[in-house]
Amino acid sequence: MEAGNVARDPVPIEPKMLLELYRRMVLVRMAETIHKEMLDRQEFYLMGHFGTGQEAVGIGMTAALLPTDYLFATHRGIAEFVGKGMSQEDIWAEYYCRSVGPAKGKGGLHLSDYKVGLVGLVGSLGADYSIAVGAALSSKIQKDGRVTLYSFGEGTSSQSDFGSTLNAAALWKLPLVFGMANNQWCEFAHYSDHVATGDVAPRAEGYGIPWSIADGQDVAAAYAATQEAVDRARRGEGPSFVEFKTYRAGPHFSGEPGAYMAEEDLCRWRERDPLLVAEQRLLAEGVATRDEMDKIAEAARAEVTSAVERARSLPDVTYEEMISGVYAGEVK
Repeated sequence: MEAGNVARDPVPIEPKMLLELYRRMVLVRMAETIHKEMLDRQEFYLMGHFGTGQEAVGIGMTAALLPTDYLFATHRGIAEFVGKGMSQEDIWAEYYCRSVGPAKGKGGLHLSDYKVGLVGLVGSLGADYSIAVGAALSSKIQKDGRVTLYSFGEGTSSQSDFGSTLNAAALWKLPLVFGMANNQWCEFAHYSDHVATGDVAPRAEGYGIPWSIADGQDVAAAYAATQEAVDRARRGEGPSFVEFKTYRAGPHFSGEPGAYMAEEDLCRWRERDPLLVAEQRLLAEGVATRDEMDKIAEAARAEVTSAVERARSLPDVTYEEMISGVYAGEVK
């Protein structure tokens, strides 16, 4: 699926909102850039599944959520975590396995932060389909107004629970939004190598779920598409499915050479890098100057660097802390 197969008309968005979403994307890109630099210098041991080129999806989706809404995120970068409100200090405390982290240092790359609605990342992608259904069902029963956003990739759409989850969500009219980032790559194989159709979202129609396809390189488009689905769920009208066309502009994991990725494809997609798309619009509409955007980048680097230094200075988690909270009733 080419980048041009989605609409690129400018999506209406408040200038301040666009600038804030841009700031969040810059923070995500900076954090992952610094993470990679530390790995390259062998200063850090925790590998990464970076989301370079996909920042608009994670930031755009989460901008449509309330702090109390539930989010089931993925391992592809930290955009969803940052967008939902997880701080750099909490992220790096988990990366360094410090007990002050939201998961008491047990998370690593599998981040969670319940205070901002981040339920937690499972070890096997797609294993939490049914958990998302449960979260949305609990909201419907309790009438608490919460919406659940289940974020996943096109590879995870081939997991066995995909169909049954869509069916349950539709049958019970759950406040559940399926947000799927189609980044073209299922680990080391292109999506077209193992799925006959270019789009996944139309499958939702078979379950009576409305679907749409959005430009995943444009944060305003990603936000608008998700907001429509979230509003529908919050009105009690049931689930929606949104597919975001994007591109994983890097290897599957840090250190993996990515030799299977054609350079011409990378170059074509980099021309629509989500940060570049947002920058061009900010400049064209007079929302921000180049100098202001440079200052945003400087502030992002300072924020990440400060969080890294703080995490480094914290004491290691103790053995007693590592084995605490494992069984029900122990978490405080």
